[in-house]
Amino acid sequence: MQADDRPTKEIFSSTSSEVLHQHTAPSTNVRISDTEDVGAEEEWDDFDKEEITNHLALFLAKLRAKPSQTYSAVNFVVKQTANLITDIVGGLQEKTMSLFQRFGHQDDQAVKNLKAQFESASEPLKDLESEYKQMKYFTKTGCFIEPVVEYFPVVSYCQRHDSTSGMVKQTAVRDTFQYIPLRPLLKKVLETPGTMQIIIDYQNTERDAGVLQDFHDGELYKSHYLFSKELSIPLLLYNDDCETVNPLGSKTVVHKLGLIYFHIKCLPPMLLSSLSSCFLLAVYKSDDAKTYGIDSVLQRITDDIMDLEERGLLIDTPDFSGTVKISVAQVCGDNLGLNSLLGYSESFNANHCCRWCKVHKDDLWSQTVEDPEMVRNAQMYAEDLSSNNHSETGLKRKCVLDNLKYFSVVDNVARDIMHAILEGIGPFEVKLVLASLLAEGLVSLETLNYRLTSFDYGFPDSCNKPTVLGQHELKNPNGALRQTAAQMWCFLRFLPIIIGDKIPKGNKHWELLLLLLSCMEFIFSPSITTEATIYLKHLIAEHHTVFLQLYPNLHLKPKHHFLLHYPRAFRMIGPLKQFWTMRFEARHNFFKQLSHVVCNFKNICKTMAFRNQMMLCYRLLTESVFSKNTEFGPGHGSFLAAIQGEFVKGLEKPPFTEVYVPDWVVVNGTEYRPGMTITTGCTEDGVPQFGLIKAIVTIGLNVDAFSVNSLHDFQHLHAVKSYNVEDDLYYIPLRYRCF
Repeated sequence: MQADDRPTKEIFSSTSSEVLHQHTAPSTNVRISDTEDVGAEEEWDDFDKEEITNHLALFLAKLRAKPSQTYSAVNFVVKQTANLITDIVGGLQEKTMSLFQRFGHQDDQAVKNLKAQFESASEPLKDLESEYKQMKYFTKTGCFIEPVVEYFPVVSYCQRHDSTSGMVKQTAVRDTFQYIPLRPLLKKVLETPGTMQIIIDYQNTERDAGVLQDFHDGELYKSHYLFSKELSIPLLLYNDDCETVNPLGSKTVVHKLGLIYFHIKCLPPMLLSSLSSCFLLAVYKSDDAKTYGIDSVLQRITDDIMDLEERGLLIDTPDFSGTVKISVAQVCGDNLGLNSLLGYSESFNANHCCRWCKVHKDDLWSQTVEDPEMVRNAQMYAEDLSSNNHSETGLKRKCVLDNLKYFSVVDNVARDIMHAILEGIGPFEVKLVLASLLAEGLVSLETLNYRLTSFDYGFPDSCNKPTVLGQHELKNPNGALRQTAAQMWCFLRFLPIIIGDKIPKGNKHWELLLLLLSCMEFIFSPSITTEATIYLKHLIAEHHTVFLQLYPNLHLKPKHHFLLHYPRAFRMIGPLKQFWTMRFEARHNFFKQLSHVVCNFKNICKTMAFRNQMMLCYRLLTESVFSKNTEFGPGHGSFLAAIQGEFVKGLEKPPFTEVYVPDWVVVNGTEYRPGMTITTGCTEDGVPQFGLIKAIVTIGLNVDAFSVNSLHDFQHLHAVKSYNVEDDLYYIPLRYRCF
């Protein structure tokens, strides 16, 4: 997006209420019982002791929740901390009692009470000194939901070393996986303070007609038998494999884990973007899923959800008291994993590799528009199951999730835009386009790499800078480009500015890349209109047509075909960005870090599930599962008169009002700094308007000011100049369009 001048909006403000919320001490779920028939002094003593225990338990829970700590290290810290407190308090007690004895007050009742308090304070970890006592406390609060062991149905044999005879024997064992009981987990999460009120308010929010902002705006939700008729909880399931060891090491695949998470889909997208809103449901070894089938794991989940569909879940909170029913809204994952889980063909070279439609691969290679007659439906699904011929139907088996009352595999239209574009079509077409530009002599590889390394990406993409390219990478369009998904997204958006001055107008290869970027602006949008989905359909068709014309020796890939279904998917379930795997895969980092710290793979599934639940226990104790506090960086105090800009004139505050000017602020998980560009609105023609952050100011309560909540879009951008010295304009590469 081109900008003729620097933006006009200049300042963020934040009220001091956000600061107070940030520094409010978290409370625990343990309630202090009322005490009768005791003196006020003894009642205060009991209160102090229990409060100290609660705060120490919170401290221990935080230690045990960190993936960078082994439990042996935690136990060492607990022991040494207890000894340190005992020494310090004991020394103070000895000096204090000596002082009272010198003045002859050692027999006073108040002094005796003080001595008892000293003795109690010298052993604050007495009730939490062992791991057993700590877990007993966490379980008593109800915040630790313990994983349970589930057994696969078939007995297997493995080699075990007999320590007495020294021989290796075949031993019958039953492989297991870890499962977190869904009913108590959901009950505890939904009963956290304020959660049900957030859900009720969000579901009752008035929505703009024709604008798709969430799952609630899609045709599937509006026609759903359960979700559209009563207050209910839709769940978004996610399944993926995670490599817990060095991917180049000798134990690759041996310790590969399968993880199943879920989102509570009736929460606002702002809260769902946090990793803490992604809850673990099951952990299993990937090899076991291949041996026994993924349905062996899904059956346990299906049984729990069927029970929640039938009986519902009793919720008792100040905001809501009653029974809510729960079912699955969608299941998401990468293309291969989701095909496997839902029972479709796991080979993308099969005759029918698309789980949305039954197009043959010979037609898929050149198809530019979706064929509505080939889209799968319930009748077609039943016929394909009865035929039992996956080479002709693409369907291998019935998924156990299809036995749910309010979920159908046919209606599962969630798409993974990250793998399809950022790790599929994007790298593939970028290599083709760059190879063509290099062959035409429009740009050299040395110039491209120099500009890639020296380009000003700004604060928003400073950690996503693309790596330099090699000649061998561009020669093989099907090979890897050695960029992460985030790096690829950054690369694609900034490439027109990095080398755009070298490309003459009308270059067909360059136009193909620009068409892809135009498609991405719609596909990655957090909101989209129904009319825009129709326009996107024609934009994708044009992109595919140009690709086939430019590269007649190549054919469209399956990921190109999946794009044809995106416009319909938008209308059915809302923005596809809310179903992508980017945030879920970020959730894997906890388990990857933990595996490298623990280095114990004897029962890796149990270790991962237990430590994950300990992390959740800490969040439940602090009642901060869904909270997104505002964080302020270091800064300085100032007066309003010292801050320049049109923004200050509209505050109607005295010029000598004291303010705090931080270097940065994090609001709802997004960091803002001076120098960043933001989207402040759109014109009637849909052209975005931008603002430049000049300063971040924290002022008093109830100030009518330009703030983060008034932004048209929360995402920060970066305005930058091109390498053309004759071009004085600033350009702002959009992540997506906002509707």
